[in-house]
Amino acid sequence: MVNKKEIGRSLADKAVWAMLFNILVFTVLGVIDGMPILSNMAYALLFGFASAATLLGYWHEKGGSFFILALLMPLLLIIISDLSSFIALAWLISGYFFGFALALAIYKLMILNKK
Repeated sequence: MVNKKEIGRSLADKAVWAMLFNILVFTVLGVIDGMPILSNMAYALLFGFASAATLLGYWHEKGGSFFILALLMPLLLIIISDLSSFIALAWLISGYFFGFALALAIYKLMILNKK
């Protein structure tokens, strides 16, 4: 069985590739639809970052409530966002995963590289 901390390390190792993929998705969405609603992107990045941070807390055995909070983040993001089209949802999902990958990349740079 894989140690929970190893899951975070494994995901953090792939975070840079996830960020590059999301930049590619942002480029395609920008060509198709233009700029997104900036408040939606800010929410998506914030909630993605917070979701990764709470999952890291769970993986470092800080309590099961962190897991529940991480699961609620995407739902709360959808509820508070202004989704006028399917493309707006695509921007939101991509921004969420970019924020998630950004948090994991920061975790890798600040925590894992010290060890």
